[in-house]
Amino acid sequence: MKKMYFLAALAVIAAGCAKETPEVVIEPSSLVFTAGIDTKAHIEGTAVKWDASDAITIWNGTAAAKFTTTDSGASATFTTAGAFAETGTYTALYPHDESADFSDPAAVATTLPAAQTAVAGNFDPAANLAVASSTTTSLTFFNLVSYLKFTVPAGMDDLTSVSFSGNDSEKVAGAATVNVGTKALTATGSDIATLSGPFTAGSTYYLAIAPQEFTSGYTVTINRDGGTYTMVSGNDVTFSRATARNIGNLWDGEAVYVIEGTGIAATTVMTHVTGTTQHNDVYSFRGALKTGTVQVRSKYENTVIRSGITIPKDGNYHIMYNSSTGTFKVYSQDILVDFVNGGDTGTGASAAPWNMITAGNSNHDVVDYFGDVTGVNIAVGASSVHNGTGGDDKNGPSVFIDDDEFLRSVWYDSFEYDNGSATADSDPLSITISGLKASGSYDIRIVSMRFNATTSARQTQYTVIGSTTSSPKTVNQGYARGTWAGWAAYDFRTNNITDFDAVTPDAEGKIVIQVVGKLVASRASYHVNGFRISKLL
Repeated sequence: MKKMYFLAALAVIAAGCAKETPEVVIEPSSLVFTAGIDTKAHIEGTAVKWDASDAITIWNGTAAAKFTTTDSGASATFTTAGAFAETGTYTALYPHDESADFSDPAAVATTLPAAQTAVAGNFDPAANLAVASSTTTSLTFFNLVSYLKFTVPAGMDDLTSVSFSGNDSEKVAGAATVNVGTKALTATGSDIATLSGPFTAGSTYYLAIAPQEFTSGYTVTINRDGGTYTMVSGNDVTFSRATARNIGNLWDGEAVYVIEGTGIAATTVMTHVTGTTQHNDVYSFRGALKTGTVQVRSKYENTVIRSGITIPKDGNYHIMYNSSTGTFKVYSQDILVDFVNGGDTGTGASAAPWNMITAGNSNHDVVDYFGDVTGVNIAVGASSVHNGTGGDDKNGPSVFIDDDEFLRSVWYDSFEYDNGSATADSDPLSITISGLKASGSYDIRIVSMRFNATTSARQTQYTVIGSTTSSPKTVNQGYARGTWAGWAAYDFRTNNITDFDAVTPDAEGKIVIQVVGKLVASRASYHVNGFRISKLL
């Protein structure tokens, strides 16, 4: 070190006294820096190490210089090609910043890049700020940033960038200051930091941000060729220095809805209804709630779908949300009824939670979806039972309409009246539902189907009578296929489901469903396979 400074001084003297400046060789200086777990460079398990191409800026109190290394590992030797005065105090910054201002050690000016480049299993080296200070040439670097850690899930091959922002517009990157003594990094430039790809599905990535507390939470924005999604945390969260907060797999854009509040023991994810379904955007919860309030929100977008739902008493409830139509229902009771041929247990009988009612069983006390006794009675007038027409109809799958699962056994058979030489509509079949709460409000969904029948050759009319009488609704219930080809695309909601919503019972707590076979081409025929009645909360 002394030889270096002597030659530098000699060069200055020669320049002032001679006509020609003699050639002076400056010996590069070298410093050794010890990099521990709290420092920079690349990640190898839990260790942090230097890379051979790293460069740092060192300030000696009056001037700054760029130092580089060809070493890699936990410690490395950094050198500079030019003269550098030996002093009693050194401040060092990683990565090298030509424009950094060291004049105030409590507020060293530098930049945390707001635009960062994705490195699989690692962070962008340009964003991993670290600082060191010492009275010797042995420096220990301390990491300054915090990290958002995430994994790109399998199949997400079109991810272009991931951005981070605070929900109160906190500054997270850009122009920044470093307090060398406290190792505190404060961003003053940008309220968003972005990591841009390409990305590899299945790999983990790190986005560097300025450490701080986000009292209103933060938002992660996922940009893909197929769309933009947000993952939102509304909690008070602190991102600490030299610490990675792992959010796991990025959200792939599929909606996730949760129920939370005093009425439920813990935040619960609603079930996404899948299968042969009329709507693939329906989410459902059936289970125990307690006296209190609940709300439904989007887990990642943090959007409240419905709040202030009051649960009047402990019990089992049913919550259904259709994110496409915005339909939201909360039921305090669900009763499912299947009209069945009592002897056809192999095909027509439905397991719980269905209540099975045969033609010879005119009165039936029913239980709800959870098997609890309801006090509700179903009384049915005289009718015959129609079995499926045979063939492939015995092998049909379950079908979901919203979050109601109608089993193959529900579709297969029905209560039927069929007059093939009719001159008028049939007499009505009355299905009387008693034991309901007179002041309650009920949704009724009726199922009607006849397999291997021309669509319009069988028409059934339904009328619901409670405190008022509904307008009649007519269904063409034929399903004119001998096999299940095209089943998934078939619109059961339009053809075979009839809804009567918010029906109020009469003063005695009764609702009557009248079923009439309409006259079509000298045939009066009705079918009713089953129904669901649910009490609105």
